[in-house]
Amino acid sequence: MHIIVVGAGISGTVTALTLAQEGHSVEIIEGAQAPATGASFANAGLISPGHCFSWAEPGVVGVALKSLFGIGEGLGIYGPWTPALARWATLFAREATQTRWLTNSKAALALAGYSRDLQFKHAGISQDEYGGRHKGILYLYGEGQTPGPHDAALLRAAGEPFEALDPPAVLECEPLLKTARVKFAKGIYCAQDGTGDAARYATAALKKAIQLGTTARFGERVLGFDIRGGVAKGVHTDKGYRHADLVVATAGLASRHLLASIGHNLPIHPVTGYSISYESPPGQKPSVGAVSIPHKVAWASFGETLRFTGFADVGVPGESTVHKRFAELGRFAEEVCPSLKDRTALKWVGQRPMTPDNLPFLGVSHVPNVLLNCGHGAMGWTMACGSARIICDLAAGRRPALNLEPYHWNRYGLLGRRTALQS
Repeated sequence: MHIIVVGAGISGTVTALTLAQEGHSVEIIEGAQAPATGASFANAGLISPGHCFSWAEPGVVGVALKSLFGIGEGLGIYGPWTPALARWATLFAREATQTRWLTNSKAALALAGYSRDLQFKHAGISQDEYGGRHKGILYLYGEGQTPGPHDAALLRAAGEPFEALDPPAVLECEPLLKTARVKFAKGIYCAQDGTGDAARYATAALKKAIQLGTTARFGERVLGFDIRGGVAKGVHTDKGYRHADLVVATAGLASRHLLASIGHNLPIHPVTGYSISYESPPGQKPSVGAVSIPHKVAWASFGETLRFTGFADVGVPGESTVHKRFAELGRFAEEVCPSLKDRTALKWVGQRPMTPDNLPFLGVSHVPNVLLNCGHGAMGWTMACGSARIICDLAAGRRPALNLEPYHWNRYGLLGRRTALQS
């Protein structure tokens, strides 16, 4: 089968490789000049089933409203103020009930754990190729803070091992924090989580896919689908027509506009995140990945790179907000690792393709021969290998390992759920 994969971020490149490994003829088309130039370029690098719970949780609407008045922490809401943003925000608010949060988080955990296991056990890309480490992630809490009341039950139900740590145990797990100026009262250590540079992984996946015969077309933008008799026969690009037996939409934020051309009205909206990357100071490399829950900042190392990533701004903030976010991120990095003071950091701003329930659109579309693999939000790296395997199973006519109902394209109407959620 000849398959076109639209988009060469982490989802697209891993999908292309997985399909090529099964013997398909694969063509990957990307508007940028290189792979992983968007949300995959300098993200947090966490492969984190241990904390992939939905962002649409009870109480988040109040936090979002505070942000409109400039008193929110780590979360902002910015324009452009469009009907698409209004719809996304309404849907997000309606997902923030306990019942829906539990159901969405359960579905996220299922896909994230499945994907993590495939990546570290079966993907065929060595950890050295992308600075990968399967050493766990430490989720940290401040004084008076505790994990959510259902977090432990969700992890146990998913078979995810975790360990609660007191302050001495936190320092034993992550010796880097012994010299930190910021202190934590407790931690949750998820030993099966991991870290790695998503952009390097995407590059390695694409290289292996090309070795298997995949054609990569960069600097070529897909304009729409060729639909004949209600069936997709290929795509039209700004450089001509490309025939395909199957098309997979893995174009991140661009997937929403592309799929609108065949009648999909998918609520995928940009949520901006920030990262700063340093050359690791001598003897100051973290032992594990870590997330400060109160600060909404994560950090990890990939080879000689030490990266701090944080915040979530719905929409595209202006220059003053970006400057403020980088200043906050830099101050926090120096709190964790004082030897970073006066060191130069590589700054990056990226937009995550976020859905209201934080679950991707994954599986078949309403048009035969078009498959969806988009809208992963902050979990694109965590869910990449599992999502790619599901696409490969569908292309081969096999039943995927997971029930795909929670990720179905048709789960939303204009301002609410169209389909019922399974608990």
